Amino acid sequence: MERRAITGLPPLTWLRAFEAAARTESFTAAAQELHLTQAAISYQVRALEDCLGCEMFERLPRGVRLTAMGIAYLVPVRKAFDDLAISTLGLFGANDKVSISVLAPVSFGCLWLAPRLPDFLARYSDIEVRLATTIWGNTSASAAMDLEVRYGDGQWNGHVSEPLMHQNLVIACSPECLLKADCDGDMAALVQHRMIHIMGHENHWLKLAAGLGMADMSAAPGPIVDTTIGALELAASGAGCVVTHPLFLASYLATGRLVLPTTAAYLDEQGFHVVTPERPQRTRREVHVFREWLKEAAADAGQPSAS
Repeated sequence: MERRAITGLPPLTWLRAFEAAARTESFTAAAQELHLTQAAISYQVRALEDCLGCEMFERLPRGVRLTAMGIAYLVPVRKAFDDLAISTLGLFGANDKVSISVLAPVSFGCLWLAPRLPDFLARYSDIEVRLATTIWGNTSASAAMDLEVRYGDGQWNGHVSEPLMHQNLVIACSPECLLKADCDGDMAALVQHRMIHIMGHENHWLKLAAGLGMADMSAAPGPIVDTTIGALELAASGAGCVVTHPLFLASYLATGRLVLPTTAAYLDEQGFHVVTPERPQRTRREVHVFREWLKEAAADAGQPSAS
């Protein structure tokens, strides 16, 4: 069989110099990372530009900036390096364990991510996952993380976000609470009986009120907590109704500690996103692997059913 040489592919050393310079926005920083001289990086990038017939960078007094074509080319270059690293690992294994630091809201981390992590660890035994959780957005902690899960509209400066999952809101309560309310399917009567409020998610009740065609329900009686997991535990103990996302309810519904008194769901425009720094310190194969696994797990996640 005739073996044809790969055509149209610049030398990998040029591509590596381009990727490092694009990420650091500096030929000097790229040279330090790759253990080369600044002149060598400059030469390799210029050789790549001559090969492609297009400038990849604007040369500035301090540093460099990608041109529009450079921005477009960086995406497939990074993906190619990531794919090559993953394939190499899959075929030949790794010599040492690597780690990834993940930050997630405490309820997401404990109720959704933690039960699924054993699957990831079994599939990628060479990757150690360091999971940290947060109640409020912690920018100092975020800076040290390789990957985050965030709830919101997907727009965060300095970060790249991909939709992970979107679910509308549901009402949950304990079987005893539902029996005691004796609402006969009237959700307005049920939630006004007693509600559990989550700090930072007050608008969830407003969305519920809009869905039920009611006035502002934010002043309704009930305890106030700072986490969804705290609210769910209160609800399971009979303290009232909680408005939440179905993804948090699997274990509660399975054990009967909570029930869904209605199949109705209420509009939530925001969702959960997987977030990485716009310009990471370096391209890391393990971050790419975990991100893809996370998206796969989210796609496979089912919706709990109503009681």
